[in-house]
Amino acid sequence: MKHLFYLLILIILLGACKNKKELLPDYYKVSGYAQGTTYNIIYRDSLQRDLSVQFDSVLTHFDGELSIYVDTSTISKVNQLAVGDSLDVSNSPLFVQCFTAAKTIYENTNGAFNPAVYPLVKYWGFLNFEKADTSFSQHEIDSILQCIDFSDKALRIEKTGTQNYLKKYKNSVIDFNAIAQGYSVDVIADFLETLGIYNYMVEVGGELKTKGVNNKNKVWKIGIDRPVEHSAPGEQFQKIVKLNNLALATSGNYRKFYEKDGVKYSHTIDPITGKPVTHQLLSTTVITDNCALADGYATAFMVMGTEKTKVFLEHNKQLDLGVFLIFNDSTSNYKTWKNEVFIDIVEQK
Repeated sequence: MKHLFYLLILIILLGACKNKKELLPDYYKVSGYAQGTTYNIIYRDSLQRDLSVQFDSVLTHFDGELSIYVDTSTISKVNQLAVGDSLDVSNSPLFVQCFTAAKTIYENTNGAFNPAVYPLVKYWGFLNFEKADTSFSQHEIDSILQCIDFSDKALRIEKTGTQNYLKKYKNSVIDFNAIAQGYSVDVIADFLETLGIYNYMVEVGGELKTKGVNNKNKVWKIGIDRPVEHSAPGEQFQKIVKLNNLALATSGNYRKFYEKDGVKYSHTIDPITGKPVTHQLLSTTVITDNCALADGYATAFMVMGTEKTKVFLEHNKQLDLGVFLIFNDSTSNYKTWKNEVFIDIVEQK
């Protein structure tokens, strides 16, 4: 779920207008629209460069490779491939890197994170809540499940010399929505660092990354929303964390859902069952040094649920993920859980 994290410092000053710019003492900030959501970037630059045009250029190029809503994008061309065809993606490094990161998470989570789940998201009506039809058929779901394979048996990138070719072996439609916004944060952060800028906060659709300090010479503070249905982002905080040279992403079910005939349908689809998840996990926060990975794993954990996520983290400590879960107990009261990595990050002095 996007838009779950909002800065307690500076962010309230950011408007929703296109490329709004304000110069604070030694700091510059830009906000605008991208990827169907908003972005906010705050950075310290002694040269006082207005980078708003460059940010737009980076994000436009990003969409040119990874947006399914751009017909000429690399990912759209991949989705249009017939079985047995291939596409040279050598000139699409953003697509290749995002695809590779998505594959890693897919394999590590045994398919809980699956960018090929898009046909099921569409089938369950999450592209248009108002027109959602709940006359679902198990036969139709089983049929769609045959087409959501993201393994190497369906799609893989093969290298020939210096060229990268994506080969399609099965009918699959991929959408990197559950990782792309986090990845776009990494791309912009990398761009800033190429310019010698090392004090910044980059946020796209609620996924974010910080480095250095804010304009008060303090580590950036981030508020984690309390999962209250129909609440506005930033209205109630469950926890406030300090984020120092790290990325943070979240996924949740409490804002994006619909109800039909007294049944609540969560937008998180289990790629194994083909159905919306029914467990009590409401929100997952992941902190690590890479926002794309934080974004993808947050989605995977929302599929797994609370107990499976705990087991996964216990067996995959090498991933070094800081995780904070908010869930309902048997009496529908909010409960929280955090792993040792998260505690170490939050309690850093």
